[in-house]
Amino acid sequence: MLFTLPQQSSDTGLRERFHRRSLEHQRPLSTVTMAFTVVAFLCVVAARGLADGPAAPLVYRLGCAFVLALLVLAIPHAKSTWTFGAIGVAFSLALLGGVALNVAGVQQPLLWTLPAMVVIPVCAAPLWLTPTHFFVGSALFYAAAIPMLLGAQRTADVDIVVWMWIAAVGMPTSVVFHFGFYSFRRNHYLLENQLAQLAATDPLTGLQNRRAFVAQAERRLADVAHGAPVSAIFVDIDNFKSLNDRFGHAVGDLALHQVAQVLMEGTGASESVSRIGGEEFAVLLCDGLAGALRLAERLRGAIAAIERPDGNLTASFGVAEHRSGESIMVLLDRADEALLRAKHSGRNRVCAERPLPDAPLQLLIEDACGVDGAASSRHRWEDYYLTSHFQPLFSLSHQKQVGFEALLRGELDDGTLLPPAVLFAPKPSGDEGVLDRASHAVHLANARRSLPAGDWLFLNILPATFVAEGYAGQLAAIVRRVGLAPEQVILEILESRGGSVDEMSRVATSYREHGFLIAVDDFGAGQSNLDRLLRIRPDIVKLDGELIRATGHGTGQPILPKLVSLLHQAGMLVVVEGVETTEELILAVESNVDFAQGYLLGRPAAEIAPPGSVHLRIDDAFDVIAQGRAHQHALFESEVEPYRSALREAADALRSGVDMDRAFALVATFERCISCFILDDAGRQVGHEVQGPAGLTEGASLHPVANPRDARWDHRPYYRNAVLLPGVAIASNPYLSLASGRPCIAVTLALQFADERWVIGVELDWSAHGLPWPAGE
Repeated sequence: MLFTLPQQSSDTGLRERFHRRSLEHQRPLSTVTMAFTVVAFLCVVAARGLADGPAAPLVYRLGCAFVLALLVLAIPHAKSTWTFGAIGVAFSLALLGGVALNVAGVQQPLLWTLPAMVVIPVCAAPLWLTPTHFFVGSALFYAAAIPMLLGAQRTADVDIVVWMWIAAVGMPTSVVFHFGFYSFRRNHYLLENQLAQLAATDPLTGLQNRRAFVAQAERRLADVAHGAPVSAIFVDIDNFKSLNDRFGHAVGDLALHQVAQVLMEGTGASESVSRIGGEEFAVLLCDGLAGALRLAERLRGAIAAIERPDGNLTASFGVAEHRSGESIMVLLDRADEALLRAKHSGRNRVCAERPLPDAPLQLLIEDACGVDGAASSRHRWEDYYLTSHFQPLFSLSHQKQVGFEALLRGELDDGTLLPPAVLFAPKPSGDEGVLDRASHAVHLANARRSLPAGDWLFLNILPATFVAEGYAGQLAAIVRRVGLAPEQVILEILESRGGSVDEMSRVATSYREHGFLIAVDDFGAGQSNLDRLLRIRPDIVKLDGELIRATGHGTGQPILPKLVSLLHQAGMLVVVEGVETTEELILAVESNVDFAQGYLLGRPAAEIAPPGSVHLRIDDAFDVIAQGRAHQHALFESEVEPYRSALREAADALRSGVDMDRAFALVATFERCISCFILDDAGRQVGHEVQGPAGLTEGASLHPVANPRDARWDHRPYYRNAVLLPGVAIASNPYLSLASGRPCIAVTLALQFADERWVIGVELDWSAHGLPWPAGE
């Protein structure tokens, strides 16, 4: 709800909250101070034994110390300010009683009592939580202490000194101490409270920000009674970007503020309202789905009455009800999915994340997975049938078929296939998770009839379905019911909104315990990223088909080999999708891809067919690579050999004492030469660089790192390989030069002089298209 900063110090609610907060702060301080007082009292008891005169029984005085110690132990258990104050009053009176017992029988009691009358109220003053406690405690203390002072006969000047210390020093000092500390604590609390509210408030609308909303929602879900309804509403202003673009951000800010006012006025004190970010708002309320839908509809109508320069504002709403055991982020994800359906179905409407009745899904599962077996591969769903098409996957190294991806299809009564856009179109009142679960039953039932023994079945699964509570066990039961083993099934998590990465990472363990393998689909597209893979830790990664065609900037070389190597190092097998040409198959083989899928290897079909001659096509790709590797090596060597020869001549010249410029004169005239250099034992440059023609070409703007003399290069492969083979001219693999920002090759040679070793080299510009690269690069 809207936050307001406290304006009046007399606000009862604020004062109570401050006192409760002070209780938390004062409890440890009071415990330590009062415990020290008990020790001081015991010292007074010991000192009394050294004084003349009859003393009260020691057991009484020690009993008083015991009572004080019990009151100290009670402080950590004080749950209310009044209990805390009562303990303080009891402690001060018990302490006063102990003083009375100790001074009984001494010849000059005033020397014992007067310091206690002054020190005890002053030391206790900062510990009283409230002024009421202070006044009550102090009044009771003095009411019990003053009779002790009045009972003794004293001269007039002594009486003046006694009352001066009590009335002029003790009482005022305790008042100053108490109200000084009380004011300090209160100001600190107000500042702390103000900062906390500012940190939790969206400055434009005055609503909670996302962080505060999520924190409050988590506390509410933790405290809510089991089975009590809680719902979330996601709100998004329609066409808000056009409002900013056409009329300016001031108009957009005004619209956000007006929508926030509508949400605040349309909800009660028990609802939480937040601006999640941008033009998105969220409401959390303690009500079921039906009540949340009614509230959302009222809010939608109120927002539609807000004017904007070109008409009226509208907003789309998504509503979801909390399910037992799920986190606030999963609830918000489902509300967000419902909001997307509202957007897709025309905006300015309310959509519920409401699953279809269980009956159709249960009937389909019984039909598809019944013990008597389903004769038909089609299964009724709404006004059409669901069926399966299977596309094969091949192991490139084994050159054989190892599994099939099951793809859902919709068929009309006459066998006509529904377009995917119709089959998977968002439905305002539907739950795509139900269709997802239905597809699993259909695929498993259809696969059991013809899936080759030992082959994998890849099942697509939405993130929201994947994290649904208890689904791992339900799916395992269906798999076993149709006669398959979970170890044969690979769950392929689709690239889709819904389901947090944290939830998927946690739930993946339960699927693995049942025997399922986990795959992540379409890596390299949409929201897929490396962080998602490293947290879910799938067994298999399916690369988006576009990655097989992606090339490095400026080189034209494919990036697939490096990407596959990275995933292998992370412990994941790799499937490349979308293999449609022989060239793409050859690249997949050359890149060490584990499995391939695509139209070149097999199209989706209703029946699982034998692999035919696909293994020969893969074998041909291996032959092409083997033949091409030798040819590629020959081309590369022929291109690099002149530089090797010229570098060897430069080495001979340097040994004979020729200076750098003359030694490198020949190689520095070659077309691709960027520069010639000498490195010492530590990999640092010796002398200057001898520039070549390619070094004069303008490269990328890398001026802060363009000077190689500031760097150390002994970590580079071209340096290490030269040192391992002294006297041999070594050509490196292409690398991106830090100095020029271009793909380069270094030809290096290690020279051993009498007292030192040099590595001489020439850096070549390898950025031109058509240049041969080493085999395997």
